[in-house]
Amino acid sequence: MNDIYRIVASRDEDWWGLVVSGPGLKRPHHTQVKRLEQAEEMARDLVALMLDVDEADLNVIFDVVLSDEGVASELKEALEARATAEQARAEAASRTYRTVADLSKRGYVQRDIGFLLGISHQAVGKLLNETAKSLSEETNEKVAPAAKKRVRQRSRRRLTDA
Repeated sequence: MNDIYRIVASRDEDWWGLVVSGPGLKRPHHTQVKRLEQAEEMARDLVALMLDVDEADLNVIFDVVLSDEGVASELKEALEARATAEQARAEAASRTYRTVADLSKRGYVQRDIGFLLGISHQAVGKLLNETAKSLSEETNEKVAPAAKKRVRQRSRRRLTDA
């Protein structure tokens, strides 16, 4: 099981002050880094030093928390909005993919499909190629075991016929 260490980061002019606390540390320890992306590495070094263990032997998780609650709240909202947008983008892509395939099966040409969906006919062609590729891969996955079996049977026949 991983131990969880907490890094509380606060901005001080050009530096980030870090307060590291967690299992095995008798008290919180302070250090600093120039860029926040260095916080976990610095905390890992600090914990290894304080616990007198090799850094490679540490099986820990670092939880970086900003001391400025207003900024932390704003960041949380922004990250949630980005996750929601990414989900919506993935759903839109999936629906577009299915719609392109469906319209093509109904006989619509690529340029008309592109016009209806507000994308280029080249994008429609790419989606259709991906659809064809995924269908052929599915077919190959289903056919491949049977084909391998036939090859093995032929090989056995050749060995026994010889």
